[in-house]
Amino acid sequence: MIAAQCGGHGVDVILDVIGAPYWERNITSLAIRGRMVLVGTMGGNSLETNIGALMPKRLRIHGTVLRARPLEEKLILSQQFASRYLHHFTSGRLQPVIDCIFPLEEIAEAHRYMESNANFGKIILHVED
Repeated sequence: MIAAQCGGHGVDVILDVIGAPYWERNITSLAIRGRMVLVGTMGGNSLETNIGALMPKRLRIHGTVLRARPLEEKLILSQQFASRYLHHFTSGRLQPVIDCIFPLEEIAEAHRYMESNANFGKIILHVED
């Protein structure tokens, strides 16, 4: 599906926080020489897969974690992200995927929605000025 939306090319990079449940569709969605960065396993970390699917596309899979790193390293990475990529959000080149927006007064409902795992994208809490 993603490859079709990309003119048959696929995507160059996937940043995955879900893990096992998304593995197959991520591999299918990647372009030749695509890269997947695993930064979380919220959906699970065990799977049975055909690793041969990686080779024809010459895919690269990279696993990393931020939580276990020292504070100094986290700060450096945050600063690097801000200086290299944050301006792309301001310019509109990159756009966050927003599932829904809840007013702050409905924070309990927003949390229930998040716990249901029904969202695709970010859940935003709107705070009045």
